[in-house]
Amino acid sequence: MDLPKDMSETWHRARDIMHTDKTEHNVRMSKIISRYLDLLKKMHDILESSELNQENKNKLKELQPEYEKLASKRGAIIRDIIRIERQEGSHFLLEDADFSISTIKHLIKEGESDAEKALAKRLKEF
Repeated sequence: MDLPKDMSETWHRARDIMHTDKTEHNVRMSKIISRYLDLLKKMHDILESSELNQENKNKLKELQPEYEKLASKRGAIIRDIIRIERQEGSHFLLEDADFSISTIKHLIKEGESDAEKALAKRLKEF
């Protein structure tokens, strides 16, 4: 990223810093959680297919609802993430202050278009 050249760019950079993109952290945490879910599934499958005494069968049965909740209903193993960054033309002081319906609709359309392009590009890679 280039250093700001004037006060307007400095304000823009300050807003970027205040609203830091947490995507890197979220991706890292998603990968860790996916590994935990995968490990949990493997351990569960081993226990479920093992010969257990009645006490351990009861313990496994007690844990089953929590396992289902974590592994099936709440957990999603993320296999791939496509990062899309909004391209900004020029910076101006109040660029982040326009909450008009037309601007919001325009930004949504841009985001949808960027997502479609990124997905089309990814499909070509396969």
